[in-house]
Amino acid sequence: MSTRAGAPAAHTTLRSTVALAARILPVHHPLHSFIAVNPLHGLETLPFADAVARSGEWYGARGIPSDEVFRTAYRAGRITDADVTAALVHRYPDLASVPPVRIDHTWVAVSDLLRLELLTAAPAGRPRRGHHTRSEHGAPAVARTVDTYTTRWCAAFLSDGAAWPMPGATGRFYAAWRDLAFRDTTLPRAVRAALRGLPERAEDALAAALERLGVASHERLAYLRADLTRMPGWAAHVRWHGEHEGRIDLVEYLAMRLTYESLLLSSTDAPSSTDATPAPQVPQPPPAPRQRVAALAAQLGARATDEQLAVAAAAVANYPAPPAGLLWLEAYEHHYRDRLLRRLSGAGSPPSPHRPAAQVVCCIDVRAEGLRRHLEAQGDYETYGFAGFFAMSISFGDLDGAVQPALCPALVSPAHHVVERPAITAAARRHRRGRRSMAAASDAFHAAKDAPVSPFAMAEFAGWAAGPLAAARTALPATTARLRRRMLRVIAPSAPTLLDVNETVPLEQRLLYAQALLGTVGLSGRLARVVVLCAHGSTTENNPYQAALDCGACGGHRGGPNARTAAAVVNDPEVRDGLAARGLVIPSDSWFVAAEHDTTTDRVTVLDPHTVPGSHRDAVAAVSRDLARAGDALAVERGAALPELAHRGSRSGRRVLRQVRTRADDWAQVYPEWGLAGNAAFIAGPRSMTRGLDLQRRVFLHSYDADADTDGTALETILTAPLIVAQWINAQYFASTVEPEIFGAGTKTVHNAVGGAGVLSGHEGDLRLGLPWQSVAHGERLVHEPMRLLAVIQAPLDRVEMIIQRNPALHRLTTHQWITLVAREHPGRPWQRHTPHGWQPWTRTNPLDQETR
Repeated sequence: MSTRAGAPAAHTTLRSTVALAARILPVHHPLHSFIAVNPLHGLETLPFADAVARSGEWYGARGIPSDEVFRTAYRAGRITDADVTAALVHRYPDLASVPPVRIDHTWVAVSDLLRLELLTAAPAGRPRRGHHTRSEHGAPAVARTVDTYTTRWCAAFLSDGAAWPMPGATGRFYAAWRDLAFRDTTLPRAVRAALRGLPERAEDALAAALERLGVASHERLAYLRADLTRMPGWAAHVRWHGEHEGRIDLVEYLAMRLTYESLLLSSTDAPSSTDATPAPQVPQPPPAPRQRVAALAAQLGARATDEQLAVAAAAVANYPAPPAGLLWLEAYEHHYRDRLLRRLSGAGSPPSPHRPAAQVVCCIDVRAEGLRRHLEAQGDYETYGFAGFFAMSISFGDLDGAVQPALCPALVSPAHHVVERPAITAAARRHRRGRRSMAAASDAFHAAKDAPVSPFAMAEFAGWAAGPLAAARTALPATTARLRRRMLRVIAPSAPTLLDVNETVPLEQRLLYAQALLGTVGLSGRLARVVVLCAHGSTTENNPYQAALDCGACGGHRGGPNARTAAAVVNDPEVRDGLAARGLVIPSDSWFVAAEHDTTTDRVTVLDPHTVPGSHRDAVAAVSRDLARAGDALAVERGAALPELAHRGSRSGRRVLRQVRTRADDWAQVYPEWGLAGNAAFIAGPRSMTRGLDLQRRVFLHSYDADADTDGTALETILTAPLIVAQWINAQYFASTVEPEIFGAGTKTVHNAVGGAGVLSGHEGDLRLGLPWQSVAHGERLVHEPMRLLAVIQAPLDRVEMIIQRNPALHRLTTHQWITLVAREHPGRPWQRHTPHGWQPWTRTNPLDQETR
């Protein structure tokens, strides 16, 4: 939040307090550019365990799955005794060397006693929100009324493109609300009279409201934070606007809320002064070691002597009973991680020495793992992983004039604006004419529908057609979609285009982009005749969360424009000459082709085929055919896990393929695809680490060649950008699974979109954060396993350590246990875990123990 010029010192202080209070909030992007965020991002300065406790204190939210989820996983064998022991040893490294103790006639390992203690502990209760506003504490009806007004005003002001816009919606929120609020006849007369006299500045209104509420200066931070966390969805979205120079910020938002609260409280008999801080809770003292051992002996059905109890108590006293939930979580994570690392330890097929038929660079997105695996099975192909914006930080304008403002990660800003230009003028003219006709018809229909009187006539005139059409779209989604596409091709046939990259991006910048792309993934050596840069996007109908299925590295948009821009840059002779002067030679017969993978249908489309030279058309056609086969195989594989398909038993692959692809056109489909559900690990290394392994579309795969990155520049880029974005994605899926009603979006079945801001559950309430339940679960069955991200790096340990130490954000994530980072220098070397105390060997359990349950 920027401080306005000339603001008095009191305004500056108040704005600083609001900014500090808002650190606990996530940032909620608009639906058109919805990207993953960690809802506890503001708490990443704390260790993960402390952040979990803080989320319970402020939000009343679970930060980790409930004990019952973990116990169910244990009974099912998803967590084994070996996993629990490994988690205990990681927490208490010397535990493995402690000699066993005798209880009755049996020798028992101390780790077994601690594991039994975990299994028999009473389940933890649900956290309760500990900080409340005055109205929450003394007048809940007033608190609910304030929430209702918040939703009404924020929805009206932030619903861009509404047919009947809110008066003053083009200016600042506070000014528009101040001009209208006192006209609301549902408010008490005294409140309306007070609203007439509101000050002109939001800061003054907020300060006055805090004074009326009796909030002392030292209470302000806690009180403002309590209010912000009551409706975190709207507050997080307003925070985004404030950070992007929008028409509303958190000071204005809080001025509105606290003004309502203070005035409504003053017009009721509710208490006017209660503390927003939680009542102090006296912690229960932990049981004495002897009591702990006696209880465990009873669980074992053993009769321990006093001497045995004393010896065992002395051993157990060194290991306080850890927080059960965190220990369960680590055991849950260990089960997956240990198996993955064992598989990676055994992998290592080097690339073929001869020139491959083609090379395909995909996004690191977990969904690309399956496409790469199936393509490599088709023939002599090499695949690579790179963030899906392909190092092109751009905004994009298409042939129709539509602009996508930021096709790049949220960590960076677009540096250049790339625009489509007609390759054939006549074709472009016909395409634009058709598009304008369709847009004019659509605008006329919506204008008539939204006008005060004409909807009644519209219902009489168009209802006979709209009803059957809606029924057809519901019953025959694939057929109606095919007819719509045919009609579109007739009215506005596609026109070949070129990108004005050379005119808009200076040569030096193009050279840097090309160098970053080729050098980071290890393509600076031998190149195939055809190199495909394969972006991705998703096709769904009637889905407010469309952007969540698109490319996060492209700002929640399809990545096709980035792939096209990158191909145009690297194919440019001037760029190739400049790269050669820097020692990076691209063979004259190597051609880069852009493509896009639709992750709902698993169709891969080659983009700009008209730019492919005649000498390469047959080779590009062959790659395209094999990409199509790989996509078909992947769609059938995914179909085995999709709802409505998984339970129908064995069917022909062709039928499964057709039903998977129908989901993209079905406007009633709440499970079009699983997106990034299941994501659990990030791997940066050569393809030889993972080639031939089925990683079940759960791993972000980023190509990295440590030998070609002697100064560590490429690795630092990977660990401070793609890894961070992957952690955001992982954290959002984690939180939406663990706490769907607070950090997720609840069920899709009651969603109502609010302009481009977000969705509500029903017609009022808070703006929903995170992902819908249907993105992480089917019914009560979890599809996403909530685990923190595992980062696996193949690089010199001292290089990794240097990068961690000089990048504070990465250092916090690793040392505060938001992610676990393991590395090895070469294949065959043991994996080392990064800890605050240096590198330590990965604790591996006996593989036989993993299989016994």
